[in-house]
Amino acid sequence: MSGLFGTLNIGVKGMTAAQTALQTTSHNVSNMNTPGYSRQRVNLQADNPYNYTGVGQLGTGVKMSGVVRVVDDYVTKQIQEETSSYSRHATKSDALSQLEMIFDEPSETGLSAGFSRVYAAWNYLGSSPELATAKTMVSQESQTLTDTIKQMANQIEGLEGDTLYSIEKDVLDFNEKVGQLSTLNKQIFNVVIKGQTPNDLLDQRDRLTTELASIAGVSIDYDKFQGVKLTLDGNAVLDGDTIQKLAVQSAGAKGELELQGADGSVKAIAIENGSIKGSQEALEVINDKKVELNQLAYSFATAVNTVHGKEFFTVSQTDAAKNITVNEDIKADTSLINAGKYLDKSAAGDGSRATAISALATTKLNYFQGANFVGNYDEDKMSFTPQTSGTTTNGAYNDMVTSMGIIKQQADNIAASQSEVLGFLEDRRSSISGVNMNEEVVDMMKFQSAFQANARIISIIDEMLDTLINRTGV
Repeated sequence: MSGLFGTLNIGVKGMTAAQTALQTTSHNVSNMNTPGYSRQRVNLQADNPYNYTGVGQLGTGVKMSGVVRVVDDYVTKQIQEETSSYSRHATKSDALSQLEMIFDEPSETGLSAGFSRVYAAWNYLGSSPELATAKTMVSQESQTLTDTIKQMANQIEGLEGDTLYSIEKDVLDFNEKVGQLSTLNKQIFNVVIKGQTPNDLLDQRDRLTTELASIAGVSIDYDKFQGVKLTLDGNAVLDGDTIQKLAVQSAGAKGELELQGADGSVKAIAIENGSIKGSQEALEVINDKKVELNQLAYSFATAVNTVHGKEFFTVSQTDAAKNITVNEDIKADTSLINAGKYLDKSAAGDGSRATAISALATTKLNYFQGANFVGNYDEDKMSFTPQTSGTTTNGAYNDMVTSMGIIKQQADNIAASQSEVLGFLEDRRSSISGVNMNEEVVDMMKFQSAFQANARIISIIDEMLDTLINRTGV
């Protein structure tokens, strides 16, 4: 359309475009602190021209081709992957930090110092076997040691339970978010089939998928309607209207997962990333240290009992660390402690057996054999033959702590590295999709000016039409 009415229409379209762009800018400013929000912009382009005979094509103003999100899908995918990896190692590091606190090494109250004090007490008894206070010291230091071991065993068991609970909580959270995403998929579909772009819904979709990736390292794919398909270990968790629920296996290894289908099917799965994977890996370390502490407690008690000649420590083969204690009869009567070489009578001044027990501090034995603890014991010498692959009591305990520290340090280092990578990607995303107040203010002024200019065009056309209609002719 040409002429004054065509120009009037151009002005109206210009005002509408400026008003829409200003509304979009306002939406950006309002959501500048909204997590996961991507700034939006109105795509403007010249409208189809009008062919004017003898002149050529005349412009017909501006056309809005849509309101779009300013995003980089590749950066979004990278953030999802790196978030998953970071969450895995950060969760593992956090659990192992609590395990380190239980072992509390090095310290004056830790198990290593406890072993040293017990051996020192036996050594003192060996040099002063006639002193009742020396036997009392052996009994008290041994009770303190067993109390420490039992406390550590209970704390490790508590941490194991907390870690399992964390996995169960993550599983519930995962399933809830999958349900939310399924609903979101339907909402997105209903908008897309109308030829529109559901910008705010897509932001919610990306936020939910990132959160799901952080929990279980889920694989994410998109269909032609921009809906999400989720996969775990090659199995579809969300595909259209089909949802499989994640669950912790009721049998088998602790913390292992399975998928439960709506048809009642159950399939065991393994995941490679996310906070659940971090908890599973931490659970393995916690269980290893629990087993090693049981083995150390049983082997130590068995070695002392062997040299002592009769039961000094009461200990069971299962859950040794939780059950180890000083023999109740000895706690009641410390004179029952064998300090001398001969078990059937007391040799005055003979502390050779007590000295032999103190010598276990430097005897290299294989402590991590648990109920299969075997030592080549010579009754006459009251000593064990050192074992080639063995270590001292404190050496065995230090190996436990050191191996745990190495695993913890590896988790710390990877988590720190992933945090830096994730920070870089978040900065990258912010530079692309984040709302910059200065830019938005400039846009406000620009669109305001455009609106005023188009309004002025309409005002001028109005005056021209008034002249044409009311002031032309007789």
